Amino acid sequence: MSEITPENVQEQVNLFRQMQQQIQNLSQQVSQMDMTIGETKRTLEEIEDIDNDATLYRAIGSVMKKIDDNTILVKDLNDEKERMEIRNNSLKNQIEKMNVEIAEMQAKLEPVLQSIQENNDKSSK
Repeated sequence: MSEITPENVQEQVNLFRQMQQQIQNLSQQVSQMDMTIGETKRTLEEIEDIDNDATLYRAIGSVMKKIDDNTILVKDLNDEKERMEIRNNSLKNQIEKMNVEIAEMQAKLEPVLQSIQENNDKSSK
């Protein structure tokens, strides 16, 4: 991150706002992923005790497909859950790093903005 000066403060404020928006978007993705992971866990809990002879269906888009081998379904769901958890942890780490960056940026922006405000107050008197 470059040094903040009165000349580039607007650019830095815009960057700060963009980062805030990115954090908000990533947080929404994490929430959605948490819900999907929870649904997958509940599905796995429901089908873990079902016999392989039981008839199960899986939604694929707007179509329901009959599952021929329930153990393959369980394996596929576990694999999907694992991929989602890895992705979710990656998003959470990204948010943490961005929060550190945004806190540092805010600490640098505040004194410059305060100085500009004080100069504007003095010149308007």
